[in-house]
Amino acid sequence: MRRRIAWLAACLVALGVVGCAPSPSLPADAVQLMMKLNAAVSGRDEAVFTSLTNGEASSGIRAWVWANLGMLGQVTFKSGESDSLWANWQLTDDSLPISNQVGSISCADNGCHVADLGPQSGAPAPIWLVQPLQVLGGDSATVLASPGTSSGDAWVSAAQAAQQAVAGADLGDLGASWDGTLTVELPKDASAFAQLLGLASSADYTSTGAVTRIEGSPDSSLGPAAYIIVNPQTTAMLTPDEQTLLITHEGVHVATADTPVASGAAWVSEGLAESVAVAGSPSTAADEQTLAKASCNGGLTPPSDAAFGGTDVAGQNAAYAVSQVLVGLIRAHLGAEAMPAISQLWQGEAAPQVDLVAWSQAWCSN
Repeated sequence: MRRRIAWLAACLVALGVVGCAPSPSLPADAVQLMMKLNAAVSGRDEAVFTSLTNGEASSGIRAWVWANLGMLGQVTFKSGESDSLWANWQLTDDSLPISNQVGSISCADNGCHVADLGPQSGAPAPIWLVQPLQVLGGDSATVLASPGTSSGDAWVSAAQAAQQAVAGADLGDLGASWDGTLTVELPKDASAFAQLLGLASSADYTSTGAVTRIEGSPDSSLGPAAYIIVNPQTTAMLTPDEQTLLITHEGVHVATADTPVASGAAWVSEGLAESVAVAGSPSTAADEQTLAKASCNGGLTPPSDAAFGGTDVAGQNAAYAVSQVLVGLIRAHLGAEAMPAISQLWQGEAAPQVDLVAWSQAWCSN
């Protein structure tokens, strides 16, 4: 209120009896609010956008959110249940759309406005609502980071190398729907990482290098959108080769996001992703072979889904190593028929052509 009075006084002094134009009236209902808000965004009318997003909670971030919106290919706001505000958005015009809850609206006798614009408790937030952005790279590999991020170029190089590795891998039908692009998000800190996941804290991710987020499309005729979120708590000291290995692993998850992983089959998904990643790092592959050998008990047992979660670093490393070796055994024994078998296991189906017991027993005995 104080700022508005000061502006009005200054305007009257400057213009005398002419005065200033009144603020635009607020839309009468939620439907009109969405129409005006979307028109303001598409027409890049910041004054109208500001007048419609005058909630106290939104004012602190509104300026850089407005700048971020200008970097997106498309964004459409819509109202939801319980006065919630949602955004359907695309990074580029060719990207798959993502839908996020981004705030709330409020309607009174004088009209409707956006009462809150920002990350919502319990709901994954889009990165453009979490921090100021710069878009790096482009075409097949894009990195979204804070302006001035010192490691931005290194992550672009890692994303580009990862995209090439994944594109060159044999993923069979599992990768058939992938559009060939990777998007990597670099949250500025642990709090931003948690907001992107819709969590109050990232405490459960202290041993996780990155997460592939899979979002259902608001258009039921389209497949899910998948993108990679790097954990700033665990990746600050990674070498370029380690960055590439990490993004390649997650890139396989992006490429195969259209096929859900059956319960109990996480080892197939993680093993395939790890096998593609270590293919470009012989030293890492050798290290994982050694780690998997330590897990031999006559043969190798596929890790449980739970083995890949939590904060037990040693247990997670062993799970990835064993899974990578098991997928490698399938590839080695079945050759061109390996991917159909892997796809069957991935979806929880029987694959009688696979004999992991005998194959892993032989591997462990060598």
